[in-house]
Amino acid sequence: MTAQSDYQQALKDISDLATQEATRVTGRPSPQSVEQVFRQYSGTIATPMIDDLKAGVWKKWESWQLGGAISYLGSYGTSAAVAPLREIEQNYPVTDIQIQAKELADLLATLDVAVSEARQIPQVQDAIKSGDADQMARSMLLGLAQIDPDWPVRASEIQTKLFDLSADSFPAINEMAGGKLSQDEVTKALVEILFEDFTSGSGTP
Repeated sequence: MTAQSDYQQALKDISDLATQEATRVTGRPSPQSVEQVFRQYSGTIATPMIDDLKAGVWKKWESWQLGGAISYLGSYGTSAAVAPLREIEQNYPVTDIQIQAKELADLLATLDVAVSEARQIPQVQDAIKSGDADQMARSMLLGLAQIDPDWPVRASEIQTKLFDLSADSFPAINEMAGGKLSQDEVTKALVEILFEDFTSGSGTP
């Protein structure tokens, strides 16, 4: 299927969901359920969705559908979405949606600069040319770490929490293992357990 046909199918899925919800107490789907429908199609439908927003479809969408779409674009949106998001921010008659659109537009505008800078890094360029998914992911993460001052801080926080959990677990494990395991081995096993779905290739848990 093409991106456009996937997008049209996603819209049909949401329409069907709205029909189902109409018989329930809430009477309409939640933005979260709409987002989950869009996410089933990964990033393939982002471009036709952005094109649709540019064409003004957001003026016809109810807040639950538009809120779900904006949340989806929080993961798969590009700088092309900034312009329609600014229009939504200024003109959509629901304050929560205006705020959501503004926050994402601000983020994507910043992201555009970061992406432009990261693409100039030789390692990132080489990884893109290679087409190897693992190499691209690693190089792009390291590229962002170089240009985003917040990235190393957040990564360090995650590392600290992982090491703390490993250290807290180690005394009991050390006793059970009779001293045959090092704390580094326990930390490695902890990382593998926490991210097993990703390292095994099954994706998001």
